[in-house]
Amino acid sequence: MASLASIDALASKLLKRDWWQGLFSGANQEEGARKYTPEELRNLYDTLHRNPVVNESNRAVVVETIRSISEFMIWGDQHEPRIFDFFLENNIMLYLYNILLQPANRAGEVAKQVLQTLGIIIQNVRSETGVFFLFSNNHINNIVGVRFDFDDEEVLGFYISFLKAVSLKLSPKTVNFFVVEPASDAAGSAAIDLPLYSEAIKFAHHREGMVRAGVRTLTLNVMAVMDPNIQAFVCSPPASAYFGSIASYLVRQIEHLHQYLAPAQALAPQALSSLDSQMAEVEDVLSYCNDVFVTGKPGSSSTAATAIAAAPEAQGVVQALLVSAKSCREADGGDGDAGAPATAAAGHARAGHLLACQLWEQVVGPHLLSPLLLSA
Repeated sequence: MASLASIDALASKLLKRDWWQGLFSGANQEEGARKYTPEELRNLYDTLHRNPVVNESNRAVVVETIRSISEFMIWGDQHEPRIFDFFLENNIMLYLYNILLQPANRAGEVAKQVLQTLGIIIQNVRSETGVFFLFSNNHINNIVGVRFDFDDEEVLGFYISFLKAVSLKLSPKTVNFFVVEPASDAAGSAAIDLPLYSEAIKFAHHREGMVRAGVRTLTLNVMAVMDPNIQAFVCSPPASAYFGSIASYLVRQIEHLHQYLAPAQALAPQALSSLDSQMAEVEDVLSYCNDVFVTGKPGSSSTAATAIAAAPEAQGVVQALLVSAKSCREADGGDGDAGAPATAAAGHARAGHLLACQLWEQVVGPHLLSPLLLSA
């Protein structure tokens, strides 16, 4: 089974527009003009039409047909408008969604190929008409809500890459395609939902770093959309609970950092490696928190900071910080005695101490305490 890192690398390559432009340039463009014709696309569509139900006997044919469709979509967006017209007229997006309604296709090769194809198409389509077509009719929202087999790491990797590709196309013009407005409640108010965001943050603290990184990128892309409804959604319940989960996750990571410090003093390679990895994760969370605070409108970043500060875990952030900083100073030889041995463990401890100070200076002080003081 491929690792999530290799899947992410493959997805990144396939999602890059320059890679596809190189594939379709020069001599390749002449060859493409002969290969990517409306007639050949009709043949692919007929193949899908003849196989509405995917089973063991036709699975390989369906998977290869879906893969070929992504190439046609990219070619058509750049060179042949009739190909997009064909997609519009025959609603192939609906077919992709319908085969995912078959439980057996939410795992394995079919799920991976559908998600990969959608990610490639969304990332590489350049025309506004093409983007609007892909996002219309609620098909993307429906696919976002499909309960894939997320125990399959490859499926999860392609799912997160697909969500991230969608988020990169968000703008005030396109975001409304993804907004769901439920029926008004008894009080007459109706809170919107953004399934793209709501589904992604379920994996915010996944054990795999590639998944966490993808979710963080997506959330920042959503927060950056200058739309008042989106800003309100992110900072209102239930979506705002995500900020509390960040505080809780940060507490756990600082506590883990504290736990790794003592074993690292023995200079065991595995202990030092674990400490390095944990410090990197805390740094990543710090950087992400800073991005959250500076992304979007000032009002939303202030609301985000207040939401984190108001979370029950916020006090734990400060407590874990103080414990970690104290342990770092002790591991570093108390108050920095000039005679203390300059060991690798001491170097890690100093780095941990600096990290704790960075957390206080960049996050706890300006972003968590300031909103509370201003509202007091």
